[in-house]
Amino acid sequence: MRDQLKEWVKDYCNDQFLDKDGNENIPAGVELIIDRALEHMGKEAGIKAESLGDHSITFDPADLPDHLIARLDPYRKVGFR
Repeated sequence: MRDQLKEWVKDYCNDQFLDKDGNENIPAGVELIIDRALEHMGKEAGIKAESLGDHSITFDPADLPDHLIARLDPYRKVGFR
């Protein structure tokens, strides 16, 4: 679940959080937000689907509290496509 949430955060922030050598370097503040989101989802909130075969969980980020998502705003990069 952590990996899936981390990928969502990267997409939301439009940042892969890579250092100059191409290694992942997620800021401590973002890690803390991910931890808080996992705690929130551990209470069954945000889980959209779960299956036992190969244990797969899908979450809906829309179910995360607004105050938690807002904490990611300082880490967002503007992207143009």
